[in-house]
Amino acid sequence: MAEKEITLLDVIDRAQLQSLQDAFAKATGMAALATDKSGPVTQLSCPTDFCMNYTRKSSVGCERCNLCDLKGGEQASRTGKPAVYYCHGGLVDFASPIIVNGKQIGSLIGGQVLTEEPDLDKFRAIAKEIDVDPDEYVEAVKKVPIVSEEKVNNAAELLYKMAQALSQVGYEKYRITEEHKEADILFDEVRSDYEDINGNVDDLNSAIEVLSAEFDTLREKASESAKAVAQTDSILKYIQNVATQMTLLGFNASIEAKHVGEAGAGFNVIAQEVRQLAEQTSNQTRSIEDVLGSVRSSISAIDKEITLAVGKIETNIATVKSLSSKIAQTSEKIDKISKNQN
Repeated sequence: MAEKEITLLDVIDRAQLQSLQDAFAKATGMAALATDKSGPVTQLSCPTDFCMNYTRKSSVGCERCNLCDLKGGEQASRTGKPAVYYCHGGLVDFASPIIVNGKQIGSLIGGQVLTEEPDLDKFRAIAKEIDVDPDEYVEAVKKVPIVSEEKVNNAAELLYKMAQALSQVGYEKYRITEEHKEADILFDEVRSDYEDINGNVDDLNSAIEVLSAEFDTLREKASESAKAVAQTDSILKYIQNVATQMTLLGFNASIEAKHVGEAGAGFNVIAQEVRQLAEQTSNQTRSIEDVLGSVRSSISAIDKEITLAVGKIETNIATVKSLSSKIAQTSEKIDKISKNQN
């Protein structure tokens, strides 16, 4: 996008410009006007009847006046000093450029005076060129103030110093405005980054909370598993007790079978089978106890790790919340700075 061209009224308030111009006109007794590339931007101060009611009332004359004002400012800008010249209507004018950031954005114009008695035939010819009644034009020019060249030069120098001061003020305002624009861009970028970071922090916080809830569920499942293993322990103890009773029963049966003799031989075989079954049951029970012991140890270790993990997650949640709070505070400070800049 093309950069907006700076105008005179962008950097200098119209009312302030008019006030300065009026003060100059009253102090010098000469007319004054501020112009930009498009023409006058203020009301003419202390205008002569010759210019206001005759020359500028003619469409041709007004166009020539505006062109003279622009050329006078351009001449002063090229030479670096006040430009004193004769306007198209034959009066003495002077101009000083208003320059901001190396570019002329307007001019201060003064004058509408004569430095010697007018050549009436010359003014009659000008009147015909701009389609104004020659007799009335001549009578009007007779009323134009006649001042010394020294007074004209002094007034031109004063106007030039005013233009320089306005240029400096305009440049400072332009510079501050540009700095504010850059600051606003930076603030917008920081604010955008903050929103991204804050969004990521919120997402992270939500993810950690979900993970914490999942660990809580896992810890509950581990606790339930530990309880189930504990219940299995009692069942195994019961089975082990039964196996012990069967072993004793097998021994007793064998003893009784021996007392009976050959008649108890078959019963003795059954008693031996019972003892073997009891021994196998006891061995399997011990194996299961070993496995369950390992499971208990694993569940206990898992529970400890889960507890540690949950503790770290809770710490991270607190850290993330603290970070989010600090980011919010920083955002508020940035907003305050941005408002103060504006």
